[in-house]
Order: sequence, then C-alpha cells, then structure tokens
Amino acid sequence: MRHAESEANYHRQYLEKIDSPLTHLQLAYRDVDVPLTEQGRKQAGIVGRALAAGHPPFDVAYVSPYLRTRQTAALACEGLSPRPVEVREERLREREFGILEGLTKKGLRALHPEESERRLKVGKYYYRPPGGESYPDVNLRVHSFLGTLVREHAGQRVLVVTHSVVVLSFRRLIERLEEDKVLELDRHDEPKNASLSVYESEPGPTGGRGLSLLEWNVTPWSASPEGAAARS
Repeated sequence: MRHAESEANYHRQYLEKIDSPLTHLQLAYRDVDVPLTEQGRKQAGIVGRALAAGHPPFDVAYVSPYLRTRQTAALACEGLSPRPVEVREERLREREFGILEGLTKKGLRALHPEESERRLKVGKYYYRPPGGESYPDVNLRVHSFLGTLVREHAGQRVLVVTHSVVVLSFRRLIERLEEDKVLELDRHDEPKNASLSVYESEPGPTGGRGLSLLEWNVTPWSASPEGAAARS
C-alpha cells in the first residue's frame, strides 16, 4: 500500500496545476515529518475498511518510519481484527532526494541547472542527486527487506505501507522488470495515493514458491460514495 495523500502531494499537484513560479514546496516540515491531508486521512480509512471486508487477516504490518506512512497504517489498520503487529522498517523509507528535497520541477531547473542536465543525460532510473538515491539504490534495500520476509514470514500474510518508488521497486525485483518497464510505470501508471497492490504466493516452475501479481494500483476509496470527497 502506498501512503494516502500527503500535504507534499497536495502542494506539488497544486503548484504544477497553476504553473507556479515557486522553486520550493514551501512546507515547514522535513520530508520525514510531512503529514496526511484531511483527504488522505479519509482515503486511508476507506482502504482499511476495504481490507477488513475483502481480505483475510494480516499477521504483520511493515511500515516506513515517515509520518505519512505511519498515519496511513494507523488509520488503515484501525478496523482490522485482529490488528496486525506493526513493525517500523527503515528499508521501506522514501527515496532520499538529497539537495533536491522540497524543490519543484522549476526549482530543479532554476537552482541546479547542472543537475537538471545530468539527470537528462543519465536518465531518471540511474540518476542519483547529490546526497540522495537512485532507483537502484532503493532496489538494494528493498531486496534486503524481501530476504527478511522470506526468512521470517513464510506462509504469512503481510501488509506493507510505503512510498511510490518503493512500490515500483517491489515490482522491479519480484517480476524482474527492466529499466524501461519501471520508467513506463512511473510515467503512465504510478502508484496512486492509498493504492493497493496484491501479490499471492503460488508454486513456481522449479517447485519453489513464487509470487504472482493479482491486483495493481487499486484504489478502493475512488469507488466509494464516501470517497467522493477524498478523490484527488
């Protein structure tokens, strides 16, 4: 599950919609402390009720330590019975943007034109901003986390509450997607706020256990009458 709508999501979408000249999102928080909007809180609650109604209980919930993911998990798990044990997991944190944190697209071009050019040359997938991470950097920590799931939660149902790039990293690693496919998803089918992506364990071709993608980017809140006000 990707976190529900955050204040950073809302501000970025608004500034882009009005073609604002601002170079920064102008939020008073560190990225780790950005909270959900009221719409985001509604989204998370609706998804939690959909999980309770349509899915068997979860054994554990792994949650990124960022505030927006913790708030999403708390609201989504509120109605689950039994409530899964929550584990804070650093490896599920947001991609680190280094010197670009909090900048708008215009801010990147205006304040760091050399980085804007380097990003175009290297490509979005492999580009690593100073002090930040590339997609492959995120893949490395998600790969480590998947090892933990295999060792400690075989046969269990696990809820993961995290961020967009991390959700794409799960797909990259589990389905062995190439760079172009990951970027295509990023451009045209990016994980939406408070969206669910569901994998099911099944027998693999070599007799092992594999994972099959059952649902991708599902937003129960968008189909709910209650979610009309929470639609972003």
